[in-house]
Amino acid sequence: MTTQQPSTGQPDSQQPDIDTRIQDLLVRAEIAEDLLVMEVDVAGTAAQLWQAITDPARLAQWSPVVPDRVLHSVGPALSRENPEDDPVTADVLATAGDHALTHRWGEATVAWVVDDGQVDLQITLPDVQQAQYFAAGWHVCLAVLDAQHSGEEQARIVGMDALDHGWDALRVSYAEEFGHPVGPAPGEDA
Repeated sequence: MTTQQPSTGQPDSQQPDIDTRIQDLLVRAEIAEDLLVMEVDVAGTAAQLWQAITDPARLAQWSPVVPDRVLHSVGPALSRENPEDDPVTADVLATAGDHALTHRWGEATVAWVVDDGQVDLQITLPDVQQAQYFAAGWHVCLAVLDAQHSGEEQARIVGMDALDHGWDALRVSYAEEFGHPVGPAPGEDA
């Protein structure tokens, strides 16, 4: 499993800005066939992290997945990154207590496991070459979640806004780590 964490040399006594937090977030990531596996240490208790991945109001503060219902039970759900967006399926496929959840996200399937201070994701991808995009996006989002659970007022960073916060450099780095060709950035021809 590879790890993304460049050093910035920022003293511990200062709260890092979000770009520094994104750059410094320790993310262990690997590809296993069509599966992107990410492990991230983030601030928060298991209960706080469970709420962060299941409650639409909390998801709307940090995640691109904003469902139309709480994701704590198996059944249909729809998700929109932004209220005006067309919905994508977010059907809950499985849950295990208050620590594991599997749901669809459009053509992908996202499995979450949370524990005190840790989030593990397994994303089944429709095309494994998309891993660089998914990894970079979730890396940014999880840094926002970490900032919020560390007591900082940090707005959600999703979609094209992530480009202003190091998303493209992360995408290139993940592509190289996964041994994939670097794909086009948003707005570039494939």
